[in-house]
Formats: sequence, structure tokens, C-alpha cells
Amino acid sequence: MKVRLSVALVLLAGLTACTSAAADDGRDKCDDWPVYATPSEALEQADWVVTADVAEAVGSETIYGTEAHVYSVTTVGLPLFKGDAVGHENLKIISTPQKCSAGDPYPAGDPLLDQKRVILFLTREGTEDTWRTITPEQGVLPATGDTSLPDRWPT
Repeated sequence: MKVRLSVALVLLAGLTACTSAAADDGRDKCDDWPVYATPSEALEQADWVVTADVAEAVGSETIYGTEAHVYSVTTVGLPLFKGDAVGHENLKIISTPQKCSAGDPYPAGDPLLDQKRVILFLTREGTEDTWRTITPEQGVLPATGDTSLPDRWPT
């Protein structure tokens, strides 16, 4: 009887460990986004940093287990801070969600919603030509009209 109980407890512990590992599959990365002290620090970590005119929301894309907003932007003739100087029209950008589980993916508001001209700190999502902001909070910086990167984040 003790052997059966011991085996049952070992199996139950194993199942619990497997369930915990499956729940932590990297999809809910939203709790540990890096924080960059300055835009220059974010520039170092981004794959592409460019000024863009935000045209409109054009749909959604599943990322980190939630539906994230996708926007069409234009970079033609606008300042480039890092990456290839290829101008794009109708480039699709994913606004990285702040929350990856159930509920509103942008509880503090989508940083690309109602924007006109911005500086985007981007990274490639997967192997396709899909780009997303590097973090929900520090992937979008309002453009000031200046051609240099600001020294600090807006307050």
C-alpha cells in the first residue's frame, strides 16, 4: 500500500512539474520587458530605428499568445537612425502588446494609436519581413521634427 501511495505521489509531482513547464513556454514574455534608460540605449538593442508616418491600423497579428495591433507606416524620405536606408510605403509594424494573457493587450494604451510621425525602435519578428516594436513601452517615440535622436524619453 505504501509503495502504491509513493508511486502515485511521484507521478502526481511529475505531472505538476510538466504542467508548470508547459505554462512557462516563453509565450508570456510580457512580464519581463527590458527597460532602457535612454533612447540611445534602446537604439543599441534594436535591429532597425527609423522615423515613420503612421497611416492606419490594418489588422492584428497573434504574438505572445494575444492579438496585437498592426499598423501601416511609411518611411520614405524620413530620418534613419539604424539599419538599411530603404524607404518603405505601407510597411506593416506590430505594436508589441503590454499584456500577453487574457484581457486588453494594451491596458495603458497602444503607443501607435492616434500617432502621426514617430521614431520606431524595431526588431524582426520571426524569419519573415515582419517588424515589431522592441518593447511595449519604449518601442515608439514621438518625433519632434529634429533629425537627431532625443537624449531622454518624454515624461
